[in-house]
Amino acid sequence: MAVIPLCHRCGTCCRKGGPALHQEDLELLDRLGLASFVCLRKGEPAHDPRVDAVRPLSQEVIKIRGKEKGWECLYYDKVVSGCTIYQDRPLECRVLSCKDSHPLFEAMKRPYLQRKDFIQQGSALWACIQSHEQEFPVNNVLPLATRSRQEKQHIPKELDQIFRAEIAYRLALGDYVQAKDEDLWPYLGRPLWLVLAPYDSRFLEYGKI
Repeated sequence: MAVIPLCHRCGTCCRKGGPALHQEDLELLDRLGLASFVCLRKGEPAHDPRVDAVRPLSQEVIKIRGKEKGWECLYYDKVVSGCTIYQDRPLECRVLSCKDSHPLFEAMKRPYLQRKDFIQQGSALWACIQSHEQEFPVNNVLPLATRSRQEKQHIPKELDQIFRAEIAYRLALGDYVQAKDEDLWPYLGRPLWLVLAPYDSRFLEYGKI
C-alpha cells in the first residue's frame, strides 16, 4: 500500500499555485465546476518544479485557477492553512511531499488533462478553440514580448495589433455566449496580454480596454 505523504500544513505549495490536472482528475471538472479551472496553453511560460525555473510549456495543461490576479490556489484557506477540497484534491496534491519531490515528478509524467478530454470535438465551441489557437498562438508572440521588454520605449506595433485583435475576438465570443472573459479561461486560456505581463508590466494596460 502506498504511503500517503504527511502534510505539515505550512501552505507553501498552495500559495505557489494550484496543481495541474491529469487524466485521472477528469471527474473533478464536474465536481468542482469548470469555473474553478484555467487552461495554460502550449508555449505559455510556467514554473517547472523539476528544474525550478520558468520555461514555455511543451503542451497545454488544465490547472486549478489562482485567486484574483495571483496564483495562490483557489481552494487554499489561509485561516486554517488547509485545503477546502481535501477529499477531492487532484493527483499532484495527493502525492506531493515537502520532503520528497520524487512522487510529484513521477506523477508529472502521466498524461495531462487537456481541453480535448472534456470538450466535444466537432462542436461549435471546439471550432472556436481551434480558431483561437490558429490566430493567436502563444509561441508567435513570445519573441515580441521579449523585444518589448528590451526596447522599453514602446510596445512593438505588431504585438499591439495582436493584443487588440485577440481582445476583440474574446469580447465578441463573450458577448455571443453572454460570458465574462474569465468564464472563457477554461476554453481559451487567459488573454495574451495577461499571459505575457511578467515580461513587460505595461501589458497590464490592455486589461482596461
